[in-house]
Amino acid sequence: MVEPIFNDFESMSDDPLKEQILDLAETEGVSIDDVLVADASRRTTTLNAYVSGFGGSARVVVYDNLLDSAPDDQVLSVVAHELAHAKNRDVLVGTAVGAAGAAFGIGLLALVCSSAAVRRRTGTDGVTGAAVVPLVLALVAVGTLLASPVESGISRKIETRADVVALESTRDPDALIALQQHLCIRAVCDPTPVGWAQWWFGSHPTALERIAIARAFGGS
Repeated sequence: MVEPIFNDFESMSDDPLKEQILDLAETEGVSIDDVLVADASRRTTTLNAYVSGFGGSARVVVYDNLLDSAPDDQVLSVVAHELAHAKNRDVLVGTAVGAAGAAFGIGLLALVCSSAAVRRRTGTDGVTGAAVVPLVLALVAVGTLLASPVESGISRKIETRADVVALESTRDPDALIALQQHLCIRAVCDPTPVGWAQWWFGSHPTALERIAIARAFGGS
């Protein structure tokens, strides 16, 4: 575990919020050992929470600045979203898919760099030698750019699913609406980003899209 290198953690005091978080975890079918508070405000202004660990050692970690700047219902909305990721094993699946994509990319990169046509045009000798480094860097940059719409589209679907699961668990769409408004104002976000930029690079639905999802659940 590298988390203690960056933050200090303490168990959340036994109060109604902790009980509500544990109840949320039970509702979503995620086994949680404890609820911890991280002193994240020392290094970031981001308001967040996450689920860390596996099996019986899993715990919910809540940033102290989230607790300090958001009411309990919005904290629960954030936690429910993160529990939804844990429920669907999104991090594990994403890591596996990312590793498979990286392996495919490396294989494709080696194939391209080894081709006779590329070696002739670039004056390189396959994948060996310093001369191939600029070519590899250029191909990686182009490949990453071209892959972005696929990665972003998958990420948005995962984030949307987590929002839906969170709403089904909390039954509090108004909290999610207030949370998105709060986060957008705090981060000075663009609620209506340029369409092509959101499609190409947006890893999350826009604030307005997330608010629309909450309103579909009866939010005001």
